[in-house]
Amino acid sequence: MTKEEVFSLIAERMVEGLMVHSQMSDYFSFLGLEGYAECHKYHYFEENSNYRKISHYYLTHHNQIIKDRPFTNPNIIPADWYNYTRQNVDSAVRKAGVKAGFEKWVKWEKDSKSVYETYFQELLKLNEVAAAMELKKYIMDVDNELAGAEAELLTLFAIDYDMTHIVEEQNKVYKKYQKKLKEIELC
Repeated sequence: MTKEEVFSLIAERMVEGLMVHSQMSDYFSFLGLEGYAECHKYHYFEENSNYRKISHYYLTHHNQIIKDRPFTNPNIIPADWYNYTRQNVDSAVRKAGVKAGFEKWVKWEKDSKSVYETYFQELLKLNEVAAAMELKKYIMDVDNELAGAEAELLTLFAIDYDMTHIVEEQNKVYKKYQKKLKEIELC
């Protein structure tokens, strides 16, 4: 694999990550869980910032534009949800949706971490140590996001996805991510 191919694959994964978080925001908003929707809105903008930073890094350190690759739609939202309104969502669907949504998020982040670690190793094989160190920042970012998502999933499991508790937490979660959104450095 070439350096150019590695950076193209990194950029592809980041763009797909944008799609994941955008869809997850709509997913949770559809379920009426605006705190979780805001969480994914935050991760969308954070992912966008990271994408811009890696693109800028490649341009300024390797004097090239990252070549675009075709993107795969992650299809986070179940196809049948497009046939309903938010008023059609009952508590059983909402509970199952929370569980499935968090499981999808954790799986995406685990896969992303593994993918980035593979690209890190590829860059080291190419003796692109500085580029690997740049990628390490994003590996750690994904690792931290994964830890947070897994912790929340464990909490949800421990409370058996109790919708009363989940709904009561939404305002607090919303405010937390509103504050974090203001801290993102968009370049």
